[in-house]
Amino acid sequence: MKYLIRIALAALALLLFMVRNAFSEKLVMETVELRAAKPFKPFKLLFIADVHRRVIRADLLDSPVDIIIIGGDLAERGVPLERVAENVKRLTAIAPVYFIWGNNDREVDETSLRQIFDQLGVIVLEDRSVPLFGNEHLKLVGLDHFAYKPDGFENAFKNVKADDTVLFVSHTPFDFWKVKGDYSADLLLAGHTHGGQIRIGPFGLFKKGSMKVKKDRIELISNGFGTTTLHLRLGAQAECHVLTVRPKIEADK
Repeated sequence: MKYLIRIALAALALLLFMVRNAFSEKLVMETVELRAAKPFKPFKLLFIADVHRRVIRADLLDSPVDIIIIGGDLAERGVPLERVAENVKRLTAIAPVYFIWGNNDREVDETSLRQIFDQLGVIVLEDRSVPLFGNEHLKLVGLDHFAYKPDGFENAFKNVKADDTVLFVSHTPFDFWKVKGDYSADLLLAGHTHGGQIRIGPFGLFKKGSMKVKKDRIELISNGFGTTTLHLRLGAQAECHVLTVRPKIEADK
């Protein structure tokens, strides 16, 4: 009997630990240097993906950032639009906000969601690019992956030039392999996988989120801020990211 009680208590402790992880707020701070044929002024960005049902605290950040990128799944079926609006309001109070669609966002009323974005000045990136800080050689490219448009990549990169420094964001990292050739980028951002959400040691449904520095670019896949279906996490802590972005000037130049 004592053995069964110990097992039950251990299981309860693990469950509470997983709930705590699901609602934690790990802020990952990184500095990245990007290729810059045309140098740009360093800036800070907040990348937050997969909010789902969570509430974003007004004091999430203790230092300013220059832009915020919402990497999709800001909402999902059953989330009150009032909560979504309040989350967006708190982010827009910090810095200009850019948004890309995730696979769950259109489960709420899309028209109402767009109205929230319009009222609060959120820039929605649907297969297009925008210059950042008035710099035509510094581009943010957003892909609306789950609209499943055959010309999505072509439209997204249509106004990007070869010497531009490019930040690319898609809700899913499974687009990263397509970003090459005419569709190249220097910093790639995504969420969607939740880092596997529940991992047993090294094993999980998806790989744990990470930042990888490769020869020609940097790839960031976030564990995400919220959860869906099971509001539990193990081995893939909830997170969002503050990146200090600097230009990298080639040594031979």
